[in-house]
Amino acid sequence: MTRTALLRTLLLSSVSALLAPMSPLAANPGADAFLADFRISGDYVLEIGGKLAPKAEIYLSDRARAYLILTSELPSPVLVSPSARDVQSIDLMKVARRADGVIDILADAVLSPEGAFQLDGETIRFRAAGKSAVLKPRPWLLGAQTAAGMTDYNPEYLRREQDYVPDGKILARLRARSEPVRVLTFFGSWCPHCKKHVPMLMKVEQELASAGWKFEYYGLPSPFTGEPEATKHNVRSVPTAIVFVGGKEVGRMPAAQWPKPEAGLEAVLTGGAAASGSR
Repeated sequence: MTRTALLRTLLLSSVSALLAPMSPLAANPGADAFLADFRISGDYVLEIGGKLAPKAEIYLSDRARAYLILTSELPSPVLVSPSARDVQSIDLMKVARRADGVIDILADAVLSPEGAFQLDGETIRFRAAGKSAVLKPRPWLLGAQTAAGMTDYNPEYLRREQDYVPDGKILARLRARSEPVRVLTFFGSWCPHCKKHVPMLMKVEQELASAGWKFEYYGLPSPFTGEPEATKHNVRSVPTAIVFVGGKEVGRMPAAQWPKPEAGLEAVLTGGAAASGSR
């Protein structure tokens, strides 16, 4: 789902969100049944008065169909609700953070109206505490990237990387390989599947750091038809992880294996995965 599609989804209010059960990961006592499950989002950056607020924290709740903004540039947290097309401020003391970083709004929180917002394509413009503010789509990551640079770029990558626990037995077998292995991954920072699964591969990279494996990442635009590197490597979808042994491509991780990338890498290396597109 692109950011535009996400905004369109948020603009459609849903009763089902109210009826959905709370996350079993320990909702805060006294949390609101609707304004809950706000998770860090890397889709947008915040500008206040025309200047970037680099330390702003932006959270998204599918349940509430809203963004929650926390920044020292504003006196109170701000709730931007595309479904209601309005902006509200909240007392900071009513914003409860769980141990895993997920945020809930307490049920007795008072929402103070700040006015409506304007939607300009994917950009959200609004006012809060008398200041003009803009949520702008985060620029795409393009070209050669590192795992460290990707987690700096988008906090969602870091959270998903930290949350993933690879299979220790598979990792041990991968570490035991004697030949040098290189994994080249093409991704789109605009791609939700990449945002979900590439950080899992980044965690595998961490676990294999001592074994001499080499991981490289390459960001593509949307669409990427005609992009030189994508054309050179015959990349037709993202994410695509190409595995090289001794400088030769031996296979590509099957799409079905991305939810467990260490297993996907092992499948390629042991011949259990088709070497589709290999050279």
